[in-house]
Amino acid sequence: MKLRLRVTRALVLPAVLLALFTHHPYRPGGLAHLLLAGTGMLFLLASAGGRIWAGAYMVGRKNRSLVSDGPYSLTSNPLYFFSLLGFIGAGLSFGSFSLAALFALCFFGAHWPTITAEERRLAALFGDRYRAYRAGVPRFLPALRRPRMGTLGALDAGALLRAIAEALAIPLVYPLAALVEWAKLAGLLPVLFRMP
Repeated sequence: MKLRLRVTRALVLPAVLLALFTHHPYRPGGLAHLLLAGTGMLFLLASAGGRIWAGAYMVGRKNRSLVSDGPYSLTSNPLYFFSLLGFIGAGLSFGSFSLAALFALCFFGAHWPTITAEERRLAALFGDRYRAYRAGVPRFLPALRRPRMGTLGALDAGALLRAIAEALAIPLVYPLAALVEWAKLAGLLPVLFRMP
């Protein structure tokens, strides 16, 4: 996990620098900018809500039991899927398709090796039960069906509260992006070039 966080930071830093010193070509406050930024906010909120939902099912059960209810009945990697939404939402919050694509590439570069390693570990832990589960649930993009809610099991309140706190920080990207936008328009941050 520590390696994944270091790799994520290393990959995201250039994208963040681009977000700080580039600007979208759309008229500030115009329809295109508002649609992109608004979609970014929706992605950030979906990311936060989805991570809380997935965390509620996983907290206290990771590596102890095979979690297959809630969001895990739609995809075997809901925490990572909802994290991807947050990465894309961050780029869109800056009003840029290019930044959204760059943040998505950063996500996959840092997280895909972890996803495959976790799948191997779960297959070793749960054997045929895990392989049967994976046969009925998509690997990453959620199935478009009603989730099987099941039960949450015993919750570790402290771990769940930490997961909620982390998830609630995700939408803070939106006001930070708005502040950066304001700083660029006010001439406090230089705009080196424009990126759609």
